[in-house]
Order: sequence, then structure tokens, then C-alpha cells
Amino acid sequence: MGTMTERKSLVVGAGALVAVQVAHAAVPGPSEVSGSVLGPVVGLGLLIASVAALVAAAQGREWARSVLRATGATVAVGFLLYHAIPVKTPLNYPYWGRATASVWQWAPVLAAIAVGAWCTRVASSRLAVVGAEA
Repeated sequence: MGTMTERKSLVVGAGALVAVQVAHAAVPGPSEVSGSVLGPVVGLGLLIASVAALVAAAQGREWARSVLRATGATVAVGFLLYHAIPVKTPLNYPYWGRATASVWQWAPVLAAIAVGAWCTRVASSRLAVVGAEA
């Protein structure tokens, strides 16, 4: 799976991804507007994928990198589209407008976007190095 440092980076990234998703689930959203059922269903699937990436990285499985890369990217883009755009659709729960969120509600959302993007980069870094050597 690569060096011990790469393995630790994947474990830390996957652990952080699990943590921000759990933190987001623990903080209720603004109560003025109800959210879509899509969020909790997709969120549970992404949490399961994040835990799988964490366990796989801790065990040194090669596929942990690709699962973490895909899950990190999906979490970052998903949180951005589901909460951070100021347009309400039947499939999202924006934290703008009628459903204005507090700083405590925004913090896990912004953290999930940042950690998801960081996991994508961490999980992609070895590929960039391998590609440069070829």
C-alpha cells in the first residue's frame, strides 16, 4: 500500500472524514424548513463508505486509497450542493434564506467540504508521484 507515512495519511484522512460526518449528523439543521430524505439516506451511505476506507487503510488494503478518494470527493461536492448553494430544490436543504443556519450548524458543513477535498488530495497524491516517475 506504500510507505507507513502514506498509510497514516490515509487513516488520518478517513478518520477525519468519519468525524465530520458524525459531527454534522449530531447537530440538527435549521428547523424552519424540512430537508429532503435524500440527505440522510446518501449521508448514511457515505458514512459507511468512510468507515470502510478507514478500516481498509488501517489494515493496509490497497483499495482504501480509491475508496477514500471517491468518498472524499463525493462528500465535498455533496455537502456543497446539498447545504451551501442558496437555491432550494426538492433534493437539497440549503442553509440560506428561510432556513438560515447558525455558526454551529455551518461549522460541520464547511468542515465536511474541506476535509472531503483534503481526503481526495491525500488519496490522489501517490498516483501523481507514480505518474511522474513513469
